[in-house]
Amino acid sequence: MQELPDQKAQAFFDSVFIMSHSYSTVSSYRLAISNKNNTGFRDFLLQRYKINELEFAEQIKQEKFDVYEVMRDYVVFLDKNNYKPKTITSRLAAIKGYLRFLGLKIYTEDCKHIIRVPKNIQEPEVALTKEIILRVLRNAPPRLQTVMLVLSSSGMRIGELVQLKLSDIDFTTTPTTIRLRAQITKTRHARETFITAEATDSLKDYLSRFLKWDEKKDNSHLNDVIIFGRDNFNGRKRKENPKQPDHLIAEGLLMRQLKYYLEKIPDLNKTNTNGIRVIHYHALRKFFRTTVGNVSGRDFAEALIGHQFYMSTYYQLNDEKKKEMYLEVEPYLTISDFKTVEKNIKILSAKNTQLEEKFNDLLQYLRTNKIEVPNL
Repeated sequence: MQELPDQKAQAFFDSVFIMSHSYSTVSSYRLAISNKNNTGFRDFLLQRYKINELEFAEQIKQEKFDVYEVMRDYVVFLDKNNYKPKTITSRLAAIKGYLRFLGLKIYTEDCKHIIRVPKNIQEPEVALTKEIILRVLRNAPPRLQTVMLVLSSSGMRIGELVQLKLSDIDFTTTPTTIRLRAQITKTRHARETFITAEATDSLKDYLSRFLKWDEKKDNSHLNDVIIFGRDNFNGRKRKENPKQPDHLIAEGLLMRQLKYYLEKIPDLNKTNTNGIRVIHYHALRKFFRTTVGNVSGRDFAEALIGHQFYMSTYYQLNDEKKKEMYLEVEPYLTISDFKTVEKNIKILSAKNTQLEEKFNDLLQYLRTNKIEVPNL
């Protein structure tokens, strides 16, 4: 029996999932092949040539079409439909993978020479500040406050946050340690990060309120509970795709919740020139990366947020050194009453400088007057 396009495409999606274990990646590949806007590659072939992708692959093998010319025409088709360069590049990568899956030989160098993709225009984004984050926190409900404080002080992705279990959190360390399991990270590499005392207090309040967690009692029965799982959203259930994983539902709910509260305050509901909102969860990750990088260096910041290239350097540090470096950054990641915190840091820094100067002056006096300096 002849295989149908949908069956072949599903086999391809299954192979993509095996490689990435990412539902979002599979979703983007699915959109590249066929979508409700009729701009997928299958839709393009049906509109332009009255054939599906399986028939197209056969005709390529019979040399009735030039695969590169058709892909180039598809890029033009997407561009005329006002797709952004980044989306076009993503769609093209998915299509190349799918055509290879169908048995066609697609050479990267030939693609580069024949298929021209619009250049991605880099628009500057407004950087999140503590003032902006604090304003959002003041207008957000407790759950959203906790989410924002944990993300801004840990550098986690929202997709990692919604898969955290209670057993991933170690409140016994200073600072609080979060261990991210390999299966929930984008890179599929386990890592550790930390959160501030401020975020720790907020998280403890959240756990007590929504999960009946009690700091003074044994909470081992809650170890496998997903902290920000979809079941913690007042019983809201899945609406469209019954097969959609729970963590994607929880992620979508959190994104909609943030959007809802931002829309209530026009002054916070602003967008960058590229059309993306100034305030979004990934912006909190950027805030963390910039803040930690400025205080403790790029390598430490990149390792905490999970960029794989820097992980080997990070794991050469012992646990105490990692905590020590994070504690140096903690005041700069603290959002509530941050002006007082930063003022105190400046005062202490100034006093420390004065003490060092006085100490150096004293040493110089002792040496000048040939007074023996005690070995301290």
